[in-house]
Amino acid sequence: MLRTRGVPVGSSLLRAALGLGPGPRPGRAASRERGQGWLQPAGYDTGVTVYNSLTRRKDPLIVSGADTASWYSCGPTVYDHAHLGHACSYVRFDIIRRILTRVFGCNIIMVMGITDVDDKIIKRANEMNVSPASLASLYEEDFKQDMAALKVLPPTVYLRVTENIPQIIAFIERIIANGHAYSTPKGNVYFDLQSRGDRYGKLVGVAPAPVGETDHSDKRHASDFALWKAAKPREPSWASPWGDGRPGWHIECSTIASLVFGSRLDIHSGGVDLAFPHHENEIAQCEVFHQCQQWGNYFLHSGHLHVKGKEEKMSKSLKNYITIKDFLSTASPDVFRLFCLRSSYRSGMSPRPPTWGGVSTFPARGQDRAWRSAGARGSRVTGLPPRSHGLQRRRHARGQASAPCRGRLCGGRSGLHEGAAGGRPRPGGRAVGEAGRACRGGSTARGPGK
Repeated sequence: MLRTRGVPVGSSLLRAALGLGPGPRPGRAASRERGQGWLQPAGYDTGVTVYNSLTRRKDPLIVSGADTASWYSCGPTVYDHAHLGHACSYVRFDIIRRILTRVFGCNIIMVMGITDVDDKIIKRANEMNVSPASLASLYEEDFKQDMAALKVLPPTVYLRVTENIPQIIAFIERIIANGHAYSTPKGNVYFDLQSRGDRYGKLVGVAPAPVGETDHSDKRHASDFALWKAAKPREPSWASPWGDGRPGWHIECSTIASLVFGSRLDIHSGGVDLAFPHHENEIAQCEVFHQCQQWGNYFLHSGHLHVKGKEEKMSKSLKNYITIKDFLSTASPDVFRLFCLRSSYRSGMSPRPPTWGGVSTFPARGQDRAWRSAGARGSRVTGLPPRSHGLQRRRHARGQASAPCRGRLCGGRSGLHEGAAGGRPRPGGRAVGEAGRACRGGSTARGPGK
C-alpha cells in the first residue's frame, strides 16, 4: 500500500503515483440525470447497487475509471484514543470495500485525511502541556494500530492536514476568486452560503439563514462557515494572504480529496453525524472550486453505535464510550466484525456486553459457519454472482451471454438472488466463500488479508 509520510505531495505527483492519469476518464455508461438534479455518472458499472445519501435511494454504483473507484474516507481528528463508535464506521466500510474488490472485482483507490490540527487537539495539548503536533502524531499512530487490530485495511494513501497547508490556502483563494467566500478585517475567511442559493442542502435539505441574521461575529450571515481562522495565542498558525491562522475543518477534506481525485469523486464515506454540516459543506466548497454541477457521486453514511438503547450515540463529548483497546483486551476483532454484520451498515447499533448480542458466545466452529453465512447475508449484500464477477466480465468481452446480476449494498433485507428471470438460484460456493472471508478480514484467493 502506498502512503505518504512526512512530506506534502502535490496533485500531479499523487495522480501519477496512484495511476489516475491526468483526470477522469470516459467510461461505458452514459451520464444522465436522475431524481432531484443528481447526475448518474458515466463510466464503469460495477454491478453493485448502493444506498446513496445524495438521492435517498438505491442507485447503481457506476465509477468514472475503468473498473477503478475513487473513494475518500473522512479520517479521525487525532486527539485521543479511538472508541467503538469510530470502529463501527470503519469496520462496516472495510467490509463493503473488501466485497467490492474481492467479489465484484472493482479496484479501489482510497484516500483518508488525517485531521492533525483542530480546536480539540489544541485544547487537549494545552491540558497535557505538550505541543499539538506531538499529541497528534501520538494518537495518529494509535489510531492506525487500532485499525490494524480490527483487520481494517489501510487506505491507499494517508494525507495529513498540516502537510498540505499551501494547497489549502490556494483552494481558499480560488473560492474567493469565484465569488463564494470573503475575508474579514480580523483575518478570517468565510464561505458565503447565500452565494449558493438553492444549491446548498443536497444531503439534508438545509437552507442558508436569511440575509441579515448574524451571530455577532465578523460573518456576513449566521450560516457562513470558516475556511480560514485567524491566529490566536498558543495556537499553531501558518502565514496566509489574510494573516497568520489555520484552516477550518470542512476545507481540509475538500482540499485533500481534490488534490488526488480532482473534480470527480466516486464514493465518499463517513458516519451519519458527518452528513451535516461537514459533508454538506464539503460539497458546497468543491462544487464552487471546480465550478461543476456534481462533485461527489455517492455518499455512504454509517449509523451510530448507541448506548442506553437509542437514547445516546457513543461519543467522547458525552463520555460514554469504550475505547477500541479496552474492547480488544476482552474480546477478539472477529467478535466485533460479526457484531457489525448483524445489521445494515446504515442502521444504528446497540452493544449488549458482555456477549455482544450472543456473538462472543459462538464456539470456534460456529463462528466459521457464521462467517460463511455472513458472506451470503450478514452485510446485506444480496445478489452475489454464482460465478466470479471477473468471469462474467470476460464472457461479456467475448460477446458471450451471461445472466444479469447485481449485488446490493443498501441495507435492505437479507436474501440472495441472481436477478435473472425464472428463479432464484443460490450463488456458487466460491462467491459466498470470498464474501465470507472479506467480511472476516482474512485471506482470500486474491491475496492475504491485512
